Amino acid sequence: MKFIKILALATFSLASFGLSSCGCCTSEEPVPPLRPLPANNEVLPVTYQK
Repeated sequence: MKFIKILALATFSLASFGLSSCGCCTSEEPVPPLRPLPANNEVLPVTYQK
């Protein structure tokens, strides 16, 4: 009985993974690439004078 539950769970997980919308079977356009991050300015050390 325990083997049947494990087998059913494995079958369900493989079926959900196979039927998930990855775009390869649904003719969806792929996700566009990410834009490059902006260049950060160099942080200068702060000196406090009294």
